Amino acid sequence: MKSNSIYIKLFTLAGGLLLAICFSSCKKNNIDPSGQFNLKVVNASPTAGPQSFTLAGTVLVSGGLNYTDASPYITSPSGTRLVGEFKNDGTNNVYASGEIWTANTINQTVYLAGSGSKARVKVFTDDLGAPNNGKVKIKFIHFSDNAPSDIKIRNGAGDEIVDHISRNTDSGYKYVDPGTLSVQIIGFTSKDNLGSFDITDLQAGKIYTLYFTDSANGSLVMNKVLHN
Repeated sequence: MKSNSIYIKLFTLAGGLLLAICFSSCKKNNIDPSGQFNLKVVNASPTAGPQSFTLAGTVLVSGGLNYTDASPYITSPSGTRLVGEFKNDGTNNVYASGEIWTANTINQTVYLAGSGSKARVKVFTDDLGAPNNGKVKIKFIHFSDNAPSDIKIRNGAGDEIVDHISRNTDSGYKYVDPGTLSVQIIGFTSKDNLGSFDITDLQAGKIYTLYFTDSANGSLVMNKVLHN
C-alpha cells in the first residue's frame, strides 16, 4: 500500500509539472523581458480604412496607417504568442488580430491582409542584408483572395521568376536589375494570365516586398514595401 501511495504522488507531481509547462508555453503574450526585435507594420487591406496597431497590449502605431502605408521598423520586446491587433483608427474596435512568434534581434513585417470576414494578420521575417553587384533584392507575397490559392510569377519575357507560391506565403528572395520590373501572375493549375504589372523605380542595393492583393473593386493589384 505504501508503494502504491508513492506512485500516486509521483504521478500527481508529474501531471502538475506537465500542466505547468503547458500553461507556460501556451499562454498569450509570453514576453522575453531581456529580448528585443524590430517590427514593420503594413496595411495591405484596401477596404479596412486607416488603422492603429497594438502588440501585446502596447500601441506601436497610434493610428493613420492607410492602405499601402508602412511604418518604419519599431523596436519592441520579443517573445512568443504575442497578440497583434489592428484597430480601426480612433476606436478600440479590433479589425483583425493574430499571434506573432518572434526572437531576439530579428526583423519582421506584420501585414493586415484581406477584407471583412477574411481580414487576417500575417507576419514574415525579413533579411536586411543588402544585395551587391548593383542588384535589387525582392520577395513576393500572395494576399489575393480572388486569385487561385496557388500561382506562379513570370517576368515580362515570359521566364519564370517564381515557380510556385501559395496564398499567405512568400516566395523567398530573388535578385533583379534596378529600374522597372514587368511581371505576370499566372494560375498554377489554369496557366491563365491573371494580371500583368510594371513595378517601377526599383533601386540598386534596396530590398522590397512586392505583395499582390485585391483592390476594393475586386481586381488584382500589386504594391511594394521598402525595407532599407
